[in-house]
Amino acid sequence: MTELGYPTSIDEMAARMAALTGRADHAVFVMVHEAVAAGMVAVSASPSLYSNDPQGAIIALVVSSRFRGRGIGALLVERGENWLRENGVGYVTVKPSSHREDAHRLYARLGYEHSGLRFSKSLT
Repeated sequence: MTELGYPTSIDEMAARMAALTGRADHAVFVMVHEAVAAGMVAVSASPSLYSNDPQGAIIALVVSSRFRGRGIGALLVERGENWLRENGVGYVTVKPSSHREDAHRLYARLGYEHSGLRFSKSLT
Protein backbone atom coordinates (compact mmCIF):
# COMPACT_ATOMS: atom_id res chain seq x y z
CA MET A 1 0.00 0.00 0.00
CA THR A 2 2.96 2.27 0.63
CA GLU A 3 3.81 2.08 -3.08
CA LEU A 4 0.39 3.58 -3.83
CA GLY A 5 1.09 6.52 -1.54
CA TYR A 6 -0.60 5.12 1.58
CA PRO A 7 2.22 4.75 4.13
CA THR A 8 1.46 1.57 6.03
CA SER A 9 3.45 -0.36 8.60
CA ILE A 10 3.58 -4.15 8.64
CA ASP A 11 1.54 -4.16 11.87
CA GLU A 12 -1.11 -1.88 10.36
CA MET A 13 -1.40 -4.07 7.26
CA ALA A 14 -1.61 -7.21 9.39
CA ALA A 15 -4.47 -5.65 11.38
CA ARG A 16 -6.29 -4.66 8.20
CA MET A 17 -5.88 -8.15 6.78
CA ALA A 18 -7.09 -9.69 10.05
CA ALA A 19 -10.24 -7.55 9.85
CA LEU A 20 -11.02 -9.16 6.48
CA THR A 21 -10.17 -12.73 7.49
CA GLY A 22 -13.21 -14.96 7.39
CA ARG A 23 -15.42 -12.47 5.58
CA ALA A 24 -17.30 -14.05 2.69
CA ASP A 25 -17.76 -10.70 0.93
CA HIS A 26 -14.06 -9.84 0.53
CA ALA A 27 -11.04 -11.61 -0.90
CA VAL A 28 -7.37 -10.69 -1.12
CA PHE A 29 -4.95 -12.43 -3.46
CA VAL A 30 -1.19 -11.98 -3.33
CA MET A 31 1.23 -12.96 -6.09
CA VAL A 32 4.57 -14.11 -4.73
CA HIS A 33 7.71 -14.32 -6.85
CA GLU A 34 10.90 -15.76 -5.36
CA ALA A 35 9.52 -15.37 -1.81
CA VAL A 36 8.68 -11.69 -2.40
CA ALA A 37 5.19 -10.19 -2.63
CA ALA A 38 5.08 -8.97 -6.24
CA GLY A 39 1.52 -7.68 -6.08
CA MET A 40 -1.93 -7.99 -4.59
CA VAL A 41 -5.56 -7.47 -5.49
CA ALA A 42 -8.47 -7.06 -3.10
CA VAL A 43 -12.07 -7.46 -4.25
CA SER A 44 -15.47 -7.23 -2.62
CA ALA A 45 -19.02 -8.27 -3.43
CA SER A 46 -22.06 -6.57 -1.98
CA PRO A 47 -25.82 -6.45 -2.44
CA SER A 48 -27.01 -3.85 -4.90
CA LEU A 49 -29.95 -1.51 -5.20
CA TYR A 50 -29.25 -1.26 -8.95
CA SER A 51 -29.68 -4.95 -9.82
CA ASN A 52 -30.64 -8.33 -8.42
CA ASP A 53 -27.06 -9.59 -8.66
CA PRO A 54 -24.40 -8.56 -6.17
CA GLN A 55 -22.08 -5.83 -7.35
CA GLY A 56 -18.32 -6.31 -7.34
CA ALA A 57 -15.47 -3.93 -6.79
CA ILE A 58 -11.73 -4.04 -7.11
CA ILE A 59 -10.87 -2.18 -3.94
CA ALA A 60 -7.09 -2.36 -4.23
CA LEU A 61 -4.56 -3.38 -6.86
CA VAL A 62 -0.86 -2.98 -6.18
CA VAL A 63 2.11 -4.25 -8.14
CA SER A 64 5.53 -3.66 -6.63
CA SER A 65 7.63 -1.26 -8.68
CA ARG A 66 10.22 -4.05 -8.99
CA PHE A 67 7.71 -6.20 -10.89
CA ARG A 68 5.74 -3.74 -13.01
CA GLY A 69 5.52 -4.28 -16.75
CA ARG A 70 5.45 -8.08 -16.47
CA GLY A 71 1.70 -8.67 -16.71
CA ILE A 72 1.23 -9.21 -12.99
CA GLY A 73 -1.48 -6.56 -12.71
CA ALA A 74 -3.52 -8.22 -15.46
CA LEU A 75 -3.13 -11.64 -13.80
CA LEU A 76 -4.23 -10.26 -10.44
CA VAL A 77 -7.25 -8.54 -11.98
CA GLU A 78 -8.18 -11.80 -13.72
CA ARG A 79 -7.92 -13.69 -10.41
CA GLY A 80 -10.10 -11.11 -8.68
CA GLU A 81 -12.67 -11.22 -11.48
CA ASN A 82 -12.78 -15.03 -11.27
CA TRP A 83 -13.51 -14.87 -7.54
CA LEU A 84 -16.25 -12.32 -8.17
CA ARG A 85 -17.84 -14.54 -10.84
CA GLU A 86 -17.66 -17.53 -8.49
CA ASN A 87 -19.56 -15.42 -5.95
CA GLY A 88 -22.41 -14.48 -8.28
CA VAL A 89 -21.14 -11.07 -9.34
CA GLY A 90 -21.95 -10.06 -12.90
CA TYR A 91 -20.62 -6.48 -12.84
CA VAL A 92 -17.45 -5.03 -11.37
CA THR A 93 -16.22 -1.48 -10.86
CA VAL A 94 -12.89 0.01 -9.97
CA LYS A 95 -12.19 3.58 -8.91
CA PRO A 96 -8.51 4.37 -9.45
CA SER A 97 -7.35 7.83 -8.50
CA SER A 98 -7.30 10.34 -11.35
CA HIS A 99 -3.49 10.57 -11.31
CA ARG A 100 -2.92 6.80 -11.76
CA GLU A 101 -2.65 6.89 -15.54
CA ASP A 102 -0.84 3.53 -15.75
CA ALA A 103 -3.78 1.92 -13.93
CA HIS A 104 -6.24 3.64 -16.28
CA ARG A 105 -4.43 2.16 -19.28
CA LEU A 106 -4.35 -1.29 -17.68
CA TYR A 107 -8.07 -1.30 -16.94
CA ALA A 108 -8.93 -0.02 -20.43
CA ARG A 109 -6.76 -2.75 -21.95
CA LEU A 110 -8.66 -5.31 -19.85
CA GLY A 111 -12.03 -4.13 -21.15
CA TYR A 112 -13.06 -1.71 -18.42
CA GLU A 113 -14.91 1.39 -19.62
CA HIS A 114 -14.56 4.86 -18.20
CA SER A 115 -18.08 5.20 -16.88
CA GLY A 116 -18.10 7.82 -14.21
CA LEU A 117 -16.43 10.26 -11.94
CA ARG A 118 -15.58 9.85 -8.29
CA PHE A 119 -15.83 12.45 -5.56
CA SER A 120 -14.12 12.02 -2.20
CA LYS A 121 -14.30 13.73 1.18
CA SER A 122 -12.41 13.09 4.40
CA LEU A 123 -14.67 12.74 7.43
CA THR A 124 -11.91 13.17 9.98
